[in-house]
Amino acid sequence: MSYRSFAFIGASLVIAAASQASSIYSNIPGTLAGNYPSLGYQATSTSEFGDRVNFGGSDRLLQSATVTMSSWARSENFGNATSFNHPLTLNIYGAGVGSTPGALLGTVTQSFVIPYRPIGWGFNGIAFNATFDFSTLNLALPESIVYGLAYNTQSWGTSPIGVDGPYNSLNFALNTALAGGISVGTNDNLDDTLWNTSHGGFYDDNGAGGVGTFRTDIGWTGLTPMIEFNAIPTPGAIALLGMSGLLVARRRR
Repeated sequence: MSYRSFAFIGASLVIAAASQASSIYSNIPGTLAGNYPSLGYQATSTSEFGDRVNFGGSDRLLQSATVTMSSWARSENFGNATSFNHPLTLNIYGAGVGSTPGALLGTVTQSFVIPYRPIGWGFNGIAFNATFDFSTLNLALPESIVYGLAYNTQSWGTSPIGVDGPYNSLNFALNTALAGGISVGTNDNLDDTLWNTSHGGFYDDNGAGGVGTFRTDIGWTGLTPMIEFNAIPTPGAIALLGMSGLLVARRRR
């Protein structure tokens, strides 16, 4: 086989590596149940909710992140419509130390189609996935991060809407497995989350550590926010992969 053939193989490997995102953390099952326990932002004075996680595998250039949500808004209460649109924001922070996250590394806000709970649905809410596109941020992730999901409701968020609406019945879904339901990656403490609520009584410490700030809360064993991160190799890793193909070509030549 010629040098050119091996060079072509090396280039093909680079293209394949760049196009195939792999899961580096996930606790979302392949097939969603009808609904899950969930945290309602309006009901709990919440502006942001998330967790600290560690990534598996070696890919670190973030391409997308998917969260599982639960919509409790009833179709019959909104003219029998099937869905509404609402913006959600996913923030990625450094892992930080102690009870607080590190610096903000990247953020994406997208408008999603949110399903109403269908008439006759057998659950209090309907579970669905919302996927954020991070591909344009060129964000190379560290081994561990804190993430936070934020959105506005009638009374809470960075810009409260001020009027009632179906977004008041939009919740962040929670996996109930004691091991967090994690299939890829790890979570060092399944008893804690990070939470920004303005009501001190919702925190395990009754607000002693502050309210209205994104910080650690405990007592969440068996209730883990549902999220998946997908990444590709960083440019350095892709370059090494391409070089390996060229080195093979030179040796064979």
